[in-house]
Amino acid sequence: MATGVTSAVGRLRRARFTSRMGIDVSALVVLCAGVVVLASSPRILDWVHEEFVVDLLTLVAAGVGAATAILALIGSRVLGEARLAWLAAALVLYCVVVLPWTALGTAESTAARVSRMLAYATALVLLVFALRAPRRMGAWGGWLIMLAGGGASLLALFVVPDPGSFTEVLTGPVYTTVLVIGWAAAAVLGVVDAARRQSGPRLRAGLGLVVLAGAQLYRTANGARVPATDLVFPALRLVGLVVVLVGLLQIVGRGVRRLQEENFVQQEELAVAALHMERAAAHTAERNHELRNGLAGLAGITHLLSAEVDGPDQERLRSAVLAELGRLHTILESTTDPERLAALAGATDAEDYLVEPMLAGLVELQRAQGRDVRLEVPDGLRARGDSAVVAQIVTNLLTNCERHAAGTPVLVRAFSEQDTVVIEVRDHGPGLPPGREGVVLVRGVHDPRAGGSGLGLHISRELAEGQGGSLSLRTVEDPRGCAARLSIPAVDAERPAADAIAP
Repeated sequence: MATGVTSAVGRLRRARFTSRMGIDVSALVVLCAGVVVLASSPRILDWVHEEFVVDLLTLVAAGVGAATAILALIGSRVLGEARLAWLAAALVLYCVVVLPWTALGTAESTAARVSRMLAYATALVLLVFALRAPRRMGAWGGWLIMLAGGGASLLALFVVPDPGSFTEVLTGPVYTTVLVIGWAAAAVLGVVDAARRQSGPRLRAGLGLVVLAGAQLYRTANGARVPATDLVFPALRLVGLVVVLVGLLQIVGRGVRRLQEENFVQQEELAVAALHMERAAAHTAERNHELRNGLAGLAGITHLLSAEVDGPDQERLRSAVLAELGRLHTILESTTDPERLAALAGATDAEDYLVEPMLAGLVELQRAQGRDVRLEVPDGLRARGDSAVVAQIVTNLLTNCERHAAGTPVLVRAFSEQDTVVIEVRDHGPGLPPGREGVVLVRGVHDPRAGGSGLGLHISRELAEGQGGSLSLRTVEDPRGCAARLSIPAVDAERPAADAIAP
């Protein structure tokens, strides 16, 4: 089925290209016929000064050809296509060396005819190689041949001997006819190659070369019967060069648009890669931040665990430390990606856990470090989600209290509010600067005087949203301080809860 569709699409493309090719050929034939009629019309010839018009058409053709050569060279460099460089070299030789001789009126001398024939021959070689550029010679090989041929044609102006057998061969009709037929054959091959590639711009460039070769055939076929003031030859030559210029403009234009599209795709890919790198760096920074917070707390109470003191306090402290080590291990083995946490919060197998044991372990760690932290939470209060993530948020909030309100009492309380569980961490510090309640939750906003990276509250907000909850900060009075309010999904009271989940 797929093969049939591909074949049908290919046939449709070929039909469209054939239709466009027929239109282009027909339009060009009509244009050339009109030019021939106008250039040979007695009424037109009576209105113009023929010698001046011939010189003008020749110089304009030379200018158009030079512009075409420059465009072909630019296209070769931009598109990386060596064939355009060979075509550029051929056009330079034709338009810069050949055409000025005619305009300057030197075409009748033997030396000038020999010089022109040498330039024609070199341009023909370059035009043939433009159909399939030699790989070993690359894009600059054509320019070397052009310089050699151009130098030989210029040298012929000064060293060509008096008319003899050698010069008669170079300027004779046989040699001229062979060169012109070679030009025509190379131009036709260019059209065939464009048709094989189904390239409209290349087809137009090839048709322009065909018109140029046709003008040369007209000049050669008429021979001496064509006066120097005949307008058909220079007019057709100008038309051919203009058509080649139009074709090259389309080739370069399409190539530039393709490069722009490729560049746009590459820029998008680089932007996506940069985004992934930024997210990976952010996740690494977040994980390092959480590990530093946890390790700092553990380091502060290590000496308490090493004391040989028995009792319930020592057992509770040991359990809290083991739970904290388990939480840090979870951070190392998982990711803090909010998308993953959001998926976890919405999963049907998200776990239920008791809030009081989790908060009690965190508060016990804080107290072991000499901090004044109180806990108020009713028994049986249950939440739904990942207890390790909630413990991470509360740890960040407690660390933030110690950093910005060091030495002041901290109250951690939890309660049920409609279908959510609210955990509030409140200190007795200076509170938030006016208007900064929402800003401090943005990544990288921190107080340089208090130290820290400024990531803690931003991480906490993303983690809370990943659990299907929210985090907000506000300044409170009586007594003054900062209150962080964490809302997380609650569990229906009739559902059985899991055992205490480690923080």
